[in-house]
Amino acid sequence: MAAHLPVPRLPFLLFVFLAVHVPASHGNAALLPTTYDGSICSDSVMCGTVVSISYPFYLSNRIRETANYTSYSCGYTDLEIFCQGEGPSATPVVRLGGNSYTVLNILYDSRTIILADSDVLIGPRCPKPSHNVTFDYEWLRYNYSSYDNLTFFYNCYFNPGDSVPPSFDKNYQINYTELPSPPGGFVFSAEELGTAQDYGLPSHCKEIVTVPVRRDALKGNDPYMLARGYVDVLKMGFELEWNRVTTDQCYMCEESGGQCAYGQSRAFLGCLCSGGKVGNPDCKNGCNFPRRI
Repeated sequence: MAAHLPVPRLPFLLFVFLAVHVPASHGNAALLPTTYDGSICSDSVMCGTVVSISYPFYLSNRIRETANYTSYSCGYTDLEIFCQGEGPSATPVVRLGGNSYTVLNILYDSRTIILADSDVLIGPRCPKPSHNVTFDYEWLRYNYSSYDNLTFFYNCYFNPGDSVPPSFDKNYQINYTELPSPPGGFVFSAEELGTAQDYGLPSHCKEIVTVPVRRDALKGNDPYMLARGYVDVLKMGFELEWNRVTTDQCYMCEESGGQCAYGQSRAFLGCLCSGGKVGNPDCKNGCNFPRRI
């Protein structure tokens, strides 16, 4: 008599497979554990003697990792501050578009941060702005009530027959030691930029850089004398505002008194509540208990 082989219990095995793998595919694998290190959300911390750093900003050395190597912070991803140095001489720095900007001040009431190009602050006596300011607009934007800009033209060359007004040399020319001189470079305020365009200056220059500045910094400078006073304008920095996040669960978290934990990919990971507890999505709806199969 032929032996009867056992029939594989495929439905049961399939159920087990789905139970194990579906949550990993469709669930939020980046959820935080039920508790967190409360030191990453201290009320305020100083970097140097001027700038007080608190939520939604955070220091880079306060990023933590979960058991599954998910990095998170107590604050908005793009508001990370690097504290360079130690003690009273430490300098707070943020990175925008791969470039470093020194934090001059943070005004929490108006949600404004004042930044200056670090290369300008620590560079030569006549610094040369070398890049535009770029950043992601998800959390940051220009404070247009205080916004203005300067445009710099570098590596400019003119043929003997080119008609360039003498005022360019007198009022707008910057004699950089590291650039060919004459003509070196030129700087124009937004108000005077039309003058440069009328005389076709962009077609004579290989490099053009536009940088934001504070409008009130320009008020004390004669627009025709920027070539001499532009350094002081740049050192006063420019203002950015940060937006309160309303497109994800962070808004609910903050409304409940919690602080939002974000990953490096800008994903909301959980709500950091008092007592080292983690809420999901806020501090009113209990802790984020691990999923069970």
